[in-house]
Amino acid sequence: MKALVQDVLSIFSAKSIEPVLVRSGLSQREKASIAPFGVTEVSWATSLEDLHDALVQKALAAGAVGYHITHVESHKPGQETQSVLAATATLYNISDRQIVDNAAL
Repeated sequence: MKALVQDVLSIFSAKSIEPVLVRSGLSQREKASIAPFGVTEVSWATSLEDLHDALVQKALAAGAVGYHITHVESHKPGQETQSVLAATATLYNISDRQIVDNAAL
């Protein structure tokens, strides 16, 4: 959960991006070669936990090793009283090219 909160807060800061990793056991070399490869969206989460769970499931389904939230908004659909969170996230995977480039060094 701490990683999710830091991910959301990073939208508002100009520091380097560190995606939330959804796959464990990555080597330092693999972590250093993580690169963006796609985008996904969630439009129905009712809590931060739901948002995190949905993004993890979408990242795993896409074969990603991590995600980084790039946009979040909250709205109340229709006459309902509970707010709904919508988010866009960049998906990250291990770049084979980066690993090859690093191995040549």
